[in-house]
Amino acid sequence: MSTRDLIRSYYESLNRKDDHWQELYNDDAVFSDASQTLNAKGKAAVIQSFIPFLKGVDKVKVKQMITEGDDVCAIVSYDYINPKGARMNQDVAEVWKLKNGKLAKLTIYFDLIAYRDFMRG
Repeated sequence: MSTRDLIRSYYESLNRKDDHWQELYNDDAVFSDASQTLNAKGKAAVIQSFIPFLKGVDKVKVKQMITEGDDVCAIVSYDYINPKGARMNQDVAEVWKLKNGKLAKLTIYFDLIAYRDFMRG
């Protein structure tokens, strides 16, 4: 699978709300935001950090993707629904590193405070 196809498969799985995205991570995967407020190491920890987030995601759309070898930068549009049913859209920059055909590292750049405030309702 090409780098582009792997990343597309990941986001398509998120949009379908199935578990295929979990299979795409390396065992030693790392996930963080730019400030390191969010930080998970190891496949199980990365998956567990995403499950609560995905409960509030209604739709995912890749708006732009740049790939170079095993490096990817994607601009991803997330449509969220909070517990009160309100909706919000947020564009997020996501920087990926692949290793051995799997997702090895993800760093996200987004407004964490706005997201958390919205999800609190």
